[in-house]
Amino acid sequence: MVGTDVVHGAVRGDTTSVDGRGGAAQPGPLSQTMPRFSLYGVPALVLAIGLVITAVLALTARAVHSGNESRLLRQRVNEAAAVLTSAIPTTLTPLSSASTLAEATNGSRTAFTTFMAPLAKGRPFVSASLWPANATDPRPLVTVGSPSELSTRPKAEVAAYLTRTKASTTVVVLDLLGAAERRLGYGFSNGTQTRFVIYAEAALPENRRANVDTNSAFADLDYAIYLGSHPDPKQLLAASVVDPDFRSRTAADTVAFGDSKLHIVMTPRTELGGGLLAGLPWLIGGIGVLLALAAALLTERLVRRRAYAEALAQQNARLFSEQRSVAQTLQHALLPDTLPAFAGLDLAVRYVPGVDGVDIGGDWYDVIAVGDGMVLLVVGDVSGRGLRAATVMAALRYAIRAYAADGDSPDAILVKLSKLIDVGDGHFATVLCGLVDVVERRITFANAGHPNPLLITGSTAELTATKVGVPVGVAGDTYETVTVSVPPGGVLMAYTDGLFERRGESPDVGLARLRDASIGYHSLSELLDGVLHTLTPDGGHDDTAILAVTWSR
Repeated sequence: MVGTDVVHGAVRGDTTSVDGRGGAAQPGPLSQTMPRFSLYGVPALVLAIGLVITAVLALTARAVHSGNESRLLRQRVNEAAAVLTSAIPTTLTPLSSASTLAEATNGSRTAFTTFMAPLAKGRPFVSASLWPANATDPRPLVTVGSPSELSTRPKAEVAAYLTRTKASTTVVVLDLLGAAERRLGYGFSNGTQTRFVIYAEAALPENRRANVDTNSAFADLDYAIYLGSHPDPKQLLAASVVDPDFRSRTAADTVAFGDSKLHIVMTPRTELGGGLLAGLPWLIGGIGVLLALAAALLTERLVRRRAYAEALAQQNARLFSEQRSVAQTLQHALLPDTLPAFAGLDLAVRYVPGVDGVDIGGDWYDVIAVGDGMVLLVVGDVSGRGLRAATVMAALRYAIRAYAADGDSPDAILVKLSKLIDVGDGHFATVLCGLVDVVERRITFANAGHPNPLLITGSTAELTATKVGVPVGVAGDTYETVTVSVPPGGVLMAYTDGLFERRGESPDVGLARLRDASIGYHSLSELLDGVLHTLTPDGGHDDTAILAVTWSR
């Protein structure tokens, strides 16, 4: 017989996967479902960023420290050069005074000896002598202190030096660093018209060492002083260390020294800016590494907790799907597996569980053959959800079958049903019973608080007026019947309120939408599928049961 299709499984949503033995797949431990990359990738990235920031800050602090040390060292070298410059006149001024005295006393040996003898006892000089400026055979007129190294030099060399000194306006320095006793010679005259040249020699340390006093302003520095403008080891005058080949940070300066120059090089023994600034890069590095590790660990914990929450949500979703599948399976077990076939009558049903929750619903339908060309159609809806509602629904369904087998009319069936349940037990039910006379093309309805059926004829769809009584379980003693004739080609459709009712909306609006959606179909299957697609495109919030009947001839 055409149209006797039953659709139990029109469920919208995910279904539970099954294993190879046909059982529902069991969710694994949460630790196995959490992705490893998300657990370690993000913390590793946070750690890397923290280390990069730490390295940048540490290198910046180191650069600042290095720049500060170089600046302080240059400042200290400039100070040392200023001290050296101020000390040079103290050494060379007596020569100018002695030259003036010699000119005034016509080269008096007594006057020269009296003036220079106190200055030639080691400091500042070890030897001082008075020389004739224009002698062809230059010899000292008088010498105080130790003999001068100049007197041992060849006469031509001595004459050339005296000529150079006479022509100079400043002290002429004589390099005696290669002599057996390391000295520096100083010559001075009052100009080209002078008759005398004053000459003195200063002794230099034998080992070239000259320590810095611990209470000196330069006690935290090592130094080396060279004769000339470059650090030539052969021209080293004095140094604070044995080997002044400084390989760390250095600064240098050059000052005038008579007709020559002095070149001073200095290097720090300690951190000039203090230990705190020197250790700041290491302090930043250590703290930065600890903070980066702490941030990475905190991130790892947060990521792990998020991954755990996501895995728990996925597992809950799977469990929800499994529970929903179990609920749907139990729900369908309470509904007819197949519909009986009747000559000249087409039937179609749909059942769609609601998308909210996993509890079993109380909607149902049934088609019962009662003999002599009569068929009983039933659509009902028990209030509430859950196992109790399903139990009440099953009891009512099988009670209706028993009463129908006894030959009870639809109104008598509803009266008997009212005695089975009571609203005080927490449930009631709306039930629509329709007795179909196949030969006469008419249906006799008894209605216990259920939505009126819809009669679809051609291009119109109207609600069929029935005598709506109180729901089953609300002290209903009597119910009235209404007989409806179905014209050729007409379809009569019964349904539960989940098809048209929406939260916050009047039922009349939903019924109007149902009437509009029920027109223009050519078969019962198209009608029910089209109505469901139009009214519940994403699945209804409540269960929906639909039963449609038409005559095939």
